[in-house]
Amino acid sequence: MAKSPQSACPDVPVVRRGRSRPGLRSAVFVAVVVLAALKWTYSSSDAHDTSCILCGFHPGVVHIVKLAFPGTMASHDLFKKVKRVLQPLDIKPQNTIYGQSICSDEINNERGQISTMLTNYYGKVFPMGGIGGAPYVGKTGFGAFSAHVPDNGHVVVLFGPHIGFSPEGEAGKFLRIGQSAASTACGAVIAAYNQCMAPTATPDDPHDMNQNWLRNRLKPHCDDVAASKNVMEDLVLKAYKEIEKEIFTIVNTNYGRGKLVLLGGIQINMPYPTPGHFLPLHFSVRSASTEPQDLLPKLMKK
Repeated sequence: MAKSPQSACPDVPVVRRGRSRPGLRSAVFVAVVVLAALKWTYSSSDAHDTSCILCGFHPGVVHIVKLAFPGTMASHDLFKKVKRVLQPLDIKPQNTIYGQSICSDEINNERGQISTMLTNYYGKVFPMGGIGGAPYVGKTGFGAFSAHVPDNGHVVVLFGPHIGFSPEGEAGKFLRIGQSAASTACGAVIAAYNQCMAPTATPDDPHDMNQNWLRNRLKPHCDDVAASKNVMEDLVLKAYKEIEKEIFTIVNTNYGRGKLVLLGGIQINMPYPTPGHFLPLHFSVRSASTEPQDLLPKLMKK
């Protein structure tokens, strides 16, 4: 008589299936959904037209951010709106080169940030900024970048400083993965402010050119910032205005017949795992043959 498969393998325990409990099944299902959502938040392509299904991890902080910076929106919402506004202008990955002047802080290049979404969408990026987000590449850098545009193609540039928020909603702080305490964000902008407010002037250092620029540009604003009730928020707004002025100084439309799109604002690093937010402050399009057109009203339209 032939042995059954089970009796032929006596060392392998036989698993007897019993009835599972409904409560356990529900708990497992919820856990799987949560884990899948977390995996989506950090592992999915940011260029997809999808919305985060777990964006309320820190609803209190989101509320604080929107009170501090009216007009702020989640990066995935901004990304969809930017695409919607630019689509009629025939600005698409195949005919566009993308550059960004943002702070080199690694948290600005994580999934869930508008900078990462735009980089993924356009396929590559020309980095224009250093610490603080100013376009340190200058006129020469922009000229080199724009010379790489496809024939009769377009240029899109994202620019601006950033600010972090701690899990407790403190502006200018960010709790990085692996650290037990929050650190400054943007550290370079805050350091420049502290240097300006110190009793002894900080001399320019030829080996610290980015910080020299930030300190010198922010110095005229520091007294006003110090008198503010919202120092960190006002400081990053002042930094934005200086970066915006520099962007307008170095860009041009001499690269061809294509359009130049400028998207400026403040990149907001939200506490994990809440996706990044962004405050749009400038959105325009221009070309060698057309005057600048303000696209910000279309972007902010619901």
